[in-house]
Amino acid sequence: MSNLNHLSLLRKVLMILILCLLIACDESDKPLAPYVGSPKLSGIEIEQGNFSPKITWLGGYVSALGVNIGENAILDSSLIMLVHTNGNNLRYPVKFGQVPEGAEDLTAQYAGIRTEKLIEDNTYTFWVLKADVWENVVQSAGKPIGIDQNLAASTVEVREDTVFTSTFNHTQKTVPLDVYVNIENVRSLGKLATINLIETDTSNSPIITWEMVQAGVTDTLIAAVGLVKAQVYSPSAVVWEAWVEDTTSGQPVYGKLNTIASPIMLGQNISGTKVFYEYPESGLERNEFYYLWIANKDWDGISHKRSADYYCYITFSTY
Repeated sequence: MSNLNHLSLLRKVLMILILCLLIACDESDKPLAPYVGSPKLSGIEIEQGNFSPKITWLGGYVSALGVNIGENAILDSSLIMLVHTNGNNLRYPVKFGQVPEGAEDLTAQYAGIRTEKLIEDNTYTFWVLKADVWENVVQSAGKPIGIDQNLAASTVEVREDTVFTSTFNHTQKTVPLDVYVNIENVRSLGKLATINLIETDTSNSPIITWEMVQAGVTDTLIAAVGLVKAQVYSPSAVVWEAWVEDTTSGQPVYGKLNTIASPIMLGQNISGTKVFYEYPESGLERNEFYYLWIANKDWDGISHKRSADYYCYITFSTY
């Protein structure tokens, strides 16, 4: 190839490169395509195992977040939290009971009472709204807020006693608060006493009380207590066992003094007892069967049958 032809080829390649650069610069100078519409609010997530949970939602920032006692999202006295910002400036997560920076607390404006903690075994409705529909919903305060997936974005319709919004601007979630284990199917059996089991809203360890029913027994104190993770007594399934310890003879004797008074909490440290099986730190487990027994000083220390004198038990399940 001659030098002349070679030079001509280089010029053509150079012109093509310059043209490509000019096109690229022209495209980069153009503004980005505008964001069309608002993302759907597709769900709310509530932190588990917490009475002041973090609340998170999907679908962008919002203008208002509310929490009602019960099964309705509504601007009324059932509100226990309502925070609001001008525009969609409320960012997730929001911790229940706290007012985020830049937001205002409107709970009392609708006769609600702001609280800092939820209560076990109550039902709550968590909801969020975007700014596009906030004012329209406020005008229908006192009416439950519903969702109509067929509504266009920013549309609000009042039908009878409900104000409906689209999924683009509103989502809600109703949940029963269930931090701790629940108890059911309680049966009290045996001669010594009737045992009662009382759930608490502070732990997975219920309180037990008893009332003596065996003929001739007047002492309300007991000498031993135990818990088995099974429907019937099984030595291999014991999860807690405490016996009153008597050392007056110089040698320890167990279960022959009545010193344990009602009520007691499962697993509590009972003065004067020897614990042979330590109670689990986490307490009762969900979806299990349990067998709880008590006995006084006259029990033979062996029989766990329903017919045993000075002995009784309850069975129950958890969920």
